[in-house]
Amino acid sequence: MARKKNKKQRSWIIQRIRIQESNKRQRRQRSRRKKRRKKNQSPLFSQTVRIPRRFRRKAMLLSKKKLKPLTKIEYIQKKERLLNNGLPANLRYLLHAKESPFNLKAIRKEKFCSHGIIPIPESFSILDNANDSFLTFRKIISALFIENSMSVVLDYEKCTHVDLGTQVLLDIILKEFWTFARKSQMADRNKRNFFPISIGGDKINNEDIQKLLFSVGSPATLSVKERDFKDIIKYKLCLHDNNKEKDLEKRAAQKELDTTQMVDYVIECLRRMNKELTSEKLNDLCTVIGEILINAEEHSSTQYRFSIGYFKEEKQDEDHFGIFRLVILNFGQTIYQKFKSPDCPNQDIVSRMKELSESYTKRFLFLPGQFEEETLWTLYALQEGVTSVSTQKYKRGNGSIRFIDSFFNIKGSQSVDNISKMSILSGKTRIIFDGKYKIVTKKNNSGDVFNVMTFNQSDNIEDKPDSNYVYSAKHYFPGTMICAKILLNDDDIKQIK
Repeated sequence: MARKKNKKQRSWIIQRIRIQESNKRQRRQRSRRKKRRKKNQSPLFSQTVRIPRRFRRKAMLLSKKKLKPLTKIEYIQKKERLLNNGLPANLRYLLHAKESPFNLKAIRKEKFCSHGIIPIPESFSILDNANDSFLTFRKIISALFIENSMSVVLDYEKCTHVDLGTQVLLDIILKEFWTFARKSQMADRNKRNFFPISIGGDKINNEDIQKLLFSVGSPATLSVKERDFKDIIKYKLCLHDNNKEKDLEKRAAQKELDTTQMVDYVIECLRRMNKELTSEKLNDLCTVIGEILINAEEHSSTQYRFSIGYFKEEKQDEDHFGIFRLVILNFGQTIYQKFKSPDCPNQDIVSRMKELSESYTKRFLFLPGQFEEETLWTLYALQEGVTSVSTQKYKRGNGSIRFIDSFFNIKGSQSVDNISKMSILSGKTRIIFDGKYKIVTKKNNSGDVFNVMTFNQSDNIEDKPDSNYVYSAKHYFPGTMICAKILLNDDDIKQIK
C-alpha cells in the first residue's frame, strides 16, 4: 500500500513540474513577442504614455457592462438617419420645426408625467381655447414619444365641445404616429413594447362629441371603431400628396375632383333632408371649397393637403336645417413665410407688402404680440389678385377674396348669426369672418375696380384692422388651417318636389 502511495505522489510531483515548465515557456514566448512588437513600432506609438494598471482594469470592467438602452427620442433620431424608417413627413415637421408648439425637444424640457392618461379640456379648440388645447397636445406628444407609458387614454369626462379643426389635427398626429410605431416594431422585434401599444378614449359622455369622434374622428380614422348615426353622413379625412404629382395641370384636375367629391357629399346630405341647394348657392359652395384647396396647395411645403367635411342635421322646434363644417389644412411654411422668403416667385406683391409695412412702422401701428408684420402680410394676402405663385405659371381668378365672398353668400343673411363663421390660422395670425365686416368694391388711381376686405370702418388696408377679428396669437400654428362652419337654412335651400 505504501509503495502505491509513493508512486502516486511521484507522478503528481512530476506532473506539477511539467506544468510549471510549460508556464515558464509560455511567459518567455509572450515576453519575446512584446519585445518584437516594440522594435517594429513607429516612434510615435513608442512615445505614448502607458495607462496605469488600475485604470486598465476599470476600463475592462466598464466594457463588460451592458450598453445603456436608447430613449424614445434617441431611437427616433436613429431612425431619422435611415430615410425609409424615419417619421412620416408631416409628423417630422411638427416635431422638429423650431417654432412648432409640438417641438419634441421643447416638450421634453417640460417634463410631463401623465402616466398615459390625458384629460381633454372642456372646450377642445386651438382657436377658442388655445392655452388649454395646445397644452393638451404637448401632453399627448409627451406620452407618445417621451414617457414610458404602454397605453395612452384620452379622458373626455369634462369635455363638452370639440372643434373639428382641432380634432383633425389630433387625428393626423395619431395616425402618423401609429404608422411610424408599427413600422418600427416590424423592423426591430425587440422594440415591440417601445411605444404605446394602445391608444383610446374614455368617458365620452357628450352625445355631439360621440357623433364627431365615431363618424370622422380618431376611432374612425384609425379604423378602431365606427358608428352610424341617423343625422350624420360620413366624409372621412381626405389626404392628397403632391409629391406623387408634379404637373400643375394634373394637380388642378385633382383639385377639381376633390371639390366635386365634397360638393356631392353636401348634396347627398341635403337630399336626406329632402332639400337641395339653389343653383347660386351650389356655385358658391364649389367656389369656397375650390379656392381653399388652391390656397392649401400654394402654401404647403410638406406637399400634403388634408380636407374633411362634417354635415349634421339639426331640428329645433319647427326649424329644420343643416350645419356644414369644412376644414382644409397643410403643414409647412405659413402664408407670411411664403411671401417673406427670398425665393417667393411673385416679387411685385412682396414689394407692395414691404411698402405697406414701412407705412405701419412709421405710424407705430405694430404692437408685439398683438399686431405684427406677419399679421398684416397675412391679411394682405387675402385681398383680390394677391398670390405668392408666379402669374406667368399659374393664373388665378380673384384670389382668396372669392371664397370669402362665396362664404357669405352661402350664409344667406349678411348679418351675424352666431353659427356661421370662417377662421384662418397661419403661424401666429388669426383672422375671423362672421359677417360683421363686408367685402367692398374700390377703384385705384388707374380706374381699375377691385374688392377688398380690411376689417375696419375706413375700408382702407393702410388703416389698422379690428383687433377682435385680425390679431397675433400667442401660439404658433405650423402651417395654414382654414375652418368654415356654415348654416344652411331655408334661405339657402329649396324643397325637392
